[in-house]
Amino acid sequence: MPAAALVATVATGASAAPVWTGDFETGDVSQWNTSLNGEHISVVTSPVLQGTRAGQIQLTNDAVWPGNGIKRVELNHKPAAGRTAEGAQTYFAWSFYLPEALAADPPTQIGYWESDGSYNQVMSFEVVGQNISFATRKPANKVHWQANGAVTPGVWHRIALHVKWSTNPSQGSVDVWFDGEQVVTAGQAQTLADGNPHFTQLGLLRNPSEFTDSPILILDDAVEGDTL
Repeated sequence: MPAAALVATVATGASAAPVWTGDFETGDVSQWNTSLNGEHISVVTSPVLQGTRAGQIQLTNDAVWPGNGIKRVELNHKPAAGRTAEGAQTYFAWSFYLPEALAADPPTQIGYWESDGSYNQVMSFEVVGQNISFATRKPANKVHWQANGAVTPGVWHRIALHVKWSTNPSQGSVDVWFDGEQVVTAGQAQTLADGNPHFTQLGLLRNPSEFTDSPILILDDAVEGDTL
């Protein structure tokens, strides 16, 4: 699949050249701004969606983030200056592969957007077993979409977003596609927590808890663009 295709099979079939790509074809994680608990991240040659490489993320019980106890292994992408400003629009997509289904308990976040500096999450995707949901956080937590049994292991899945950025919940909105099907259309939300730039983090995150599994997520073909 070409990296230019933000959504693999949207109805329009349209695509555009990305302004940023995170596909690990460099052989490392240098395309990303930073990594969190990066010792648990590696570049692999199988499975891959496109090209010859993908990123492997493994969450273990000792992958604790200092200060808050959150268990996390993630890659961070910060769009260029102004691309998440009031009134701006962002298209972003990525593909993921789970060798085994994630645990039903505790829940696992696999991707979200957050404000830089103030660190307020504004939207996220959460997986419980093979079930997935998308929620925005402001002005109040709202689940816009959930699908039971959709996150099948051993299969590549693709998520795409179109975000209209605003601190005004009547002006901000989100469109979401999952595996080429639009599942959220113009979901209204306060998509900016404040006036800070916003970034995305992809990987595996669990709130403070003890667990015995060591889930693995493979990430490939992440792209940011101006249109689908």
